[in-house]
Amino acid sequence: MPRAGERIGRFEVVREIGRGGMAVVYLARQTDLDRDVALKQLGAFHATDPAAAARFLQESRITGSLGHPNIVTVHEYLQHDDGTPYIAMEYLERGSLRPMVRTLSVAQFAGVMEGVLAALSHAAEQGIVHRDLKPENLMLTRAGTVKVADFGIAKAVNMVQTSFATATGTTVGTPAYMSPEQAMAKNVGPSTDLYAVGVMAYEMLVGRVPYNADTPVAVLLQHVNEPLPSPREAKPDLDPQLAAWLESMLSKTPDGRPEDAAAAWDQLEGIVIGVLGPRWRRDARLLAQGAPAVAEPLTPAPFESVQSPATPPPGGAPAVAAAPPAATELP
Repeated sequence: MPRAGERIGRFEVVREIGRGGMAVVYLARQTDLDRDVALKQLGAFHATDPAAAARFLQESRITGSLGHPNIVTVHEYLQHDDGTPYIAMEYLERGSLRPMVRTLSVAQFAGVMEGVLAALSHAAEQGIVHRDLKPENLMLTRAGTVKVADFGIAKAVNMVQTSFATATGTTVGTPAYMSPEQAMAKNVGPSTDLYAVGVMAYEMLVGRVPYNADTPVAVLLQHVNEPLPSPREAKPDLDPQLAAWLESMLSKTPDGRPEDAAAAWDQLEGIVIGVLGPRWRRDARLLAQGAPAVAEPLTPAPFESVQSPATPPPGGAPAVAAAPPAATELP
């Protein structure tokens, strides 16, 4: 575990700022560029299986090719002297959306969805599936928007391994937000991410996730087998069109969901305009405490691709960004 002041490559560790099942995140200073970065140590992978660490870094380089205003930027991949892999990425000091997720207004909810779906649209165009979307992986910017982080278990759609089961028998992902096809270890695609977005949207609008149980396995089985709890029964004052949109996003089969992220946003935007009017973005920012009560309207998130100049890794696959989420062990 690095100490404050220790150098990891070009980065000087300041302090620990986060810890999960597979990684520790440090605030670090990149002195040559005079900037703060989030330095993620992939210690668990290295400690248990160096080959798994190498596979993880190879897969994670996929997202290095993703250049988008709603995706956290990855700066560098490096290995320390002891072989421990690290990823240096954009530091967003406000942290994740998690503390705010059940207190959002409809306008703020729509702003979050716009940013997330724009990010996923870009990733899908590059053939990338995130596979672990959840509020902890939506980071808040100073401007009051969100950026998607932790493409650490992202997969290229055309890769041979497309299930969520790893070679060690560990389920990577978060059961509360997993699609039925991911829960059953079937092939995943962009529609898998839309289901996770639907779960997050349900939580934002209804106040809880649709499925909850005592064990991860029980939650996965609910996603696969149990009908979606009616959003309107859980929250009677929810707009019927928003409820219908949630139900489409949370279809048990990929074919029942919107065609892609852009289509999902197009449907939602029309509903939001009908509910709040065309100037809804004026109230959509997720402002920090003490920020001005009135902010400039949000600029719509661009759905056009912005390809970064990242160098592809050997073999021609695009370079990728990453940060590992916690893993959930299944018996």
